[in-house]
Amino acid sequence: MITTEVKHLMKKSGDEGRCETMLAITQSLLAAVGISMSEAQWLSLVSHLSAMVYRSVNNDPIPPVDKGMFQEVSAESIELAAKVCEMLPELHEDEKYLLSIHFESAKITNEMKEE
Repeated sequence: MITTEVKHLMKKSGDEGRCETMLAITQSLLAAVGISMSEAQWLSLVSHLSAMVYRSVNNDPIPPVDKGMFQEVSAESIELAAKVCEMLPELHEDEKYLLSIHFESAKITNEMKEE
C-alpha cells in the first residue's frame, strides 16, 4: 500500500522508482510465503528499504555486523532478506541480517495470531 507516508519515505531513498520496485517485489515475496505485516511493521520495512536504496545510490555501506547476533533468526527470513538485497548488489552482504529482522518479526506476529 502506497500511502503519503510511504511516498515520503521512498522520496528520501534518492531513487523513488527503484524503491517502489523493491517494495512491490518484497511484497510479492512476502505474500508467496504467507507472511503478512501490520501497518507499523510495513512502515518500518519501507523505511529500511528506503535507507538501503539510499546507501546503494550513495555507495555508503553499513559497518559489518556480528552475525552471531542473528542465530535465532530463521533461515527463511534470512533467505528472504538475501533475495531482496540481491536487487541492490552494491550493498554490504551483512545488510541481509538487519533486513531479516523485519521478516522474522512479522513471522512471529503471524504465528502468535494463529495460536
